[in-house]
Amino acid sequence: MKKKKATRLKLARRLVASLMLAFFVLAFTYPAELGGPLSFMAKLQFGQLTAALFSAGALYAVPLFVAYVTLTALFGRAFCSFVCPLGAALDLAGTLRMKARPRRYAFKPYSRWRAAVPLATLALFWAGVTLPFGTLEPYSVLASRSLLWEGPPLVLMAVLASGYFFGRGFCNSLCPTGFILSLFARISRRRFAMTEKCLGCGRCSRVCPASCADHEGRNVDFGRCVMCLECLAACPNGSLRYVREAPPAEAGPVRRGFLRKAGLGALAGAAFVTPDTLRGRMLPDFVPAVQPVLPPGALSLAHLNAHCTLCHTCVRACPNHAIVPSPGGGPQLMAKPLVDAYTGFCQYDCVECARVCPAGALVDITVEQKHVMRIGEVHLDRLECIVVKNGTSCGACAELCPTGAVDMMPGPSGRVEPTLEPQLCIGCGACQNACPVRPVAPIWVTGFAYQDFMASPQRVSHEEDQELQEEFPF
Repeated sequence: MKKKKATRLKLARRLVASLMLAFFVLAFTYPAELGGPLSFMAKLQFGQLTAALFSAGALYAVPLFVAYVTLTALFGRAFCSFVCPLGAALDLAGTLRMKARPRRYAFKPYSRWRAAVPLATLALFWAGVTLPFGTLEPYSVLASRSLLWEGPPLVLMAVLASGYFFGRGFCNSLCPTGFILSLFARISRRRFAMTEKCLGCGRCSRVCPASCADHEGRNVDFGRCVMCLECLAACPNGSLRYVREAPPAEAGPVRRGFLRKAGLGALAGAAFVTPDTLRGRMLPDFVPAVQPVLPPGALSLAHLNAHCTLCHTCVRACPNHAIVPSPGGGPQLMAKPLVDAYTGFCQYDCVECARVCPAGALVDITVEQKHVMRIGEVHLDRLECIVVKNGTSCGACAELCPTGAVDMMPGPSGRVEPTLEPQLCIGCGACQNACPVRPVAPIWVTGFAYQDFMASPQRVSHEEDQELQEEFPF
């Protein structure tokens, strides 16, 4: 291939990858305006759709997974080259290093230890511990808010630093998505090959950020190749080509090695395809001291553990900032999205979190289903309510309750005070959020082990309740 043509292909590849990265950066910055496109593009990420394969309502993942696997087996790891936004960010970090302080890459032979971390990550995912997977899966790394909620995105910074110093080493040593795709790329008949014209100059090895181009052995480890096209553009006489060619000549060892890797890949795939009822059996059932309120569509903590990749797309998409990553709670709850009624409440007509979830951890629900879905239940410490404790008129909790679960009626205190009808509560947390008492509100919501449904919605229109408006004008 002529050098000018190869250079144009490389630049076109960089442009596509950069546009993908730029879109996600803008979507994360303006989720309210770009929520629809963000939801669509996030579901195209290989790690997310693989996790969603056997999630209820995530049937879109099946044809996408088959398409990605087929394309990888035919042409190589095009996903890592064109679609993965973190890959584009790593390329950018490596380019900045080359501009600031030029360095040369070098070929590094494949070693089995490179599979250790991805396999351990997938095994833990199967066991129900999703924190390692969410820490290393490319989209989750780029999208996730920091595990230290008020701090910087430490994981992303560390991964970008690895790109600055070591190129695409993360993609072949730590990334679970890269590991799975590499198994299929190894059997590809289309691959980079060095012809007899190769001068052995080593330029391909020096520019390869994946360290997979071996100019001395005149071979490219196509399983690790992320198809960045840098080597193609660097070759001075066009002796490196992308052609239809069989795997290397050592057929026996290669075949045996592939079978071993395919077996490991099959075990890794169990992390995704095992039904929820069988996953997480290596760990005891996690029963938190206080049942957290899960986002609508999570169904249960077991379902959330089985599918959540900690990308926190739901956190970004929530228009009322009600969903936050859990700051603790053990390995099965750490960084999981939870509803925190002190930061915001779950809006009655909103289903954005379930709509944008790319991994199927939140089942897509309609607004009508949301109206009757009970994600929690209200509780009241009557003696701590300022109406009873301080003799102050208040009705903020009842004013915002959308279902009538909280109402204001004459009580033993001789004043109009809150009363509860828990069977009407959907757990939105509006009452807790509106309560002026801090740091601990006397009215609060707790979650359910399994989200269920009311028989029918009981929405209250306080605008029509003139008596309540006159007594509690706020």
